[in-house]
Amino acid sequence: MPISANLGLAGLVSLWALGGSMAAPQVQTRTQTLDYDGYMHALSYGNAERVGDVSSSGDVVFRVKGVPVDKLPRCQEDLDISTLDNLYVLLSIAELGHEAAQQGKWGDFVYLYSAFGMNGHFDYARATSKQMADALLGAVTKPDGSAIDEALIDEYVKTSSTPALAAAFNALRMTHVPAGLTAQWTKETCKASHQALREACSILINNVRGNASIKRGAPRSICKAGCCISWNIDAVFEVRNLASAADECMSLCPGNSVSCEIYGVDLQGATVNQCLSNRAFGCG
Repeated sequence: MPISANLGLAGLVSLWALGGSMAAPQVQTRTQTLDYDGYMHALSYGNAERVGDVSSSGDVVFRVKGVPVDKLPRCQEDLDISTLDNLYVLLSIAELGHEAAQQGKWGDFVYLYSAFGMNGHFDYARATSKQMADALLGAVTKPDGSAIDEALIDEYVKTSSTPALAAAFNALRMTHVPAGLTAQWTKETCKASHQALREACSILINNVRGNASIKRGAPRSICKAGCCISWNIDAVFEVRNLASAADECMSLCPGNSVSCEIYGVDLQGATVNQCLSNRAFGCG
């Protein structure tokens, strides 16, 4: 999905796209081209749909520069994704993030940052989805993981463009903050947060399994539809080597959704922690 608004890329948030064509069709719901407010409404209420090229692939980096730490303490790191199917949606979301930062719409920014990290998958981008709730909870949890930061919720409610998004932030006030990561003396851990649909992960893993291309450095993730494989350090390896640990996660974790981390995965000489989840930057 391409960018419909004339937002520009200079300033607080910048975007790099590597691979794929930058020319693209318009962002729409059915027949209507959307501006910022329209796209925020469509995304948060689950009314957006892809048009034009629906199999766009490439590497996208959402670079965050100069956003205030006091307003966005959990959104200070760049996000980068190798997407197999959603390049234009990610380009659009990053542009909207730039606009949100310029306008001081910090609630919108957190939401767009979270949606980008989940490969821009529309089902997860709904403000009422379990996947978005998990992502927003991470954004309003205190750095030590001890509790919800009520002041941040107040700020994000005030600076959300849609009632659905404001309600999603308000709902976090009563949410229990999950315990930290399981100690890493176990090789694998199924997780309750950031779960991807099992069907989506099967599609991604099957795509990865036959991919003999070489992966070097960032992005440290590969995503398709609503599922991502990510790893914690740079490495050089054939993409198909990611399939084994991903298969292990699928076997280990029961149910229709999966979020799983495998520790000590050997990627052709590099030892990494590998995640299978709904986002491109880890599953914890």
